[in-house]
Amino acid sequence: MKRIMACVAMTALIVESGCTPVVKELRYPGGYPGYLLDKRTFNTSGSKQLLLLRATLILAMAAEMSRVTVKGEDADAFAKHLAAAAREINLAAADLYPTGDANSKVCATAIDDDANCTGFYANFEGDIPLIEGRIIKVMLAALPADRARKFLDDATKGNILGAAWNAVGLVAKGAGGLHLAFGRYRSGQEIVAEYMGTRCVIKPSGGDKFDPETMTVVEAAGCLGLSSDSLFDNPREAGPAALSGPVKRGAFLALFRDIASACVDLPYSGDVATIASSRNLRGEACNSIGFAPTSRPFRISSDAKTLNAPAAGAEPAAAPDTKIAP
Repeated sequence: MKRIMACVAMTALIVESGCTPVVKELRYPGGYPGYLLDKRTFNTSGSKQLLLLRATLILAMAAEMSRVTVKGEDADAFAKHLAAAAREINLAAADLYPTGDANSKVCATAIDDDANCTGFYANFEGDIPLIEGRIIKVMLAALPADRARKFLDDATKGNILGAAWNAVGLVAKGAGGLHLAFGRYRSGQEIVAEYMGTRCVIKPSGGDKFDPETMTVVEAAGCLGLSSDSLFDNPREAGPAALSGPVKRGAFLALFRDIASACVDLPYSGDVATIASSRNLRGEACNSIGFAPTSRPFRISSDAKTLNAPAAGAEPAAAPDTKIAP
């Protein structure tokens, strides 16, 4: 009876048959969207940092797709949405990576009582829905109206990142958006394979470490245990044990540079004055896109210095590692 009542109580949260989505939403890394994406991309349940990297990869795919879906008159708004999504990822990253300040560190809430805590590992799951909200805005700005409605229908069922993944795969087959987005995903597979290090097991070569300088996405897919001729039959698919441990910051740098490049390449439209205004706006938006973990503001004013509280809306302490000229 308790299980039935729990399912009934949670139907407003997730519209699905059965209680499995509710259980995954409550107890699985990334919730139900994380569970579904683990089944169709690569397993991130063993690493919070890898879960954040996958969200960044989906944003990078949407940015690539925008090269063929976003028109000049909509590009200013899209650049602002990209910058806001990138900033949200940086805010979440502060719960996994030090912000770059001399004494900054990420803390474990159960044992740390330190004014230098710029983030908390235990807060990361709460960051994921905020990232999803930003990705929703990016996808709505990138999608044609009919696809945007379908994306929203899917997203309201609780599968936000999964809906974004589906939208990327369906939106622009004829115009080449699919090819651009999936090209970015192939690069992402290589990034993940490189991050796995000595845990990488490449078939059929016998278990060599993935080397991005000499190997291709074929070996990267083999490293992840993915089939070369099937989307669903992956008997050697890498699980949480293989895909655990820290993700180097360089993995994020590579994806953020791609997002910023797509932002810079957005088309312009209008007269000379309009283009000049757009250039200034995009210079601010695109130049802000870089990997710079930033503490989430938790005070209105910075007067409470004893609490190490950054002001609301404060810029990152360190400039993003990826800078793109306007």
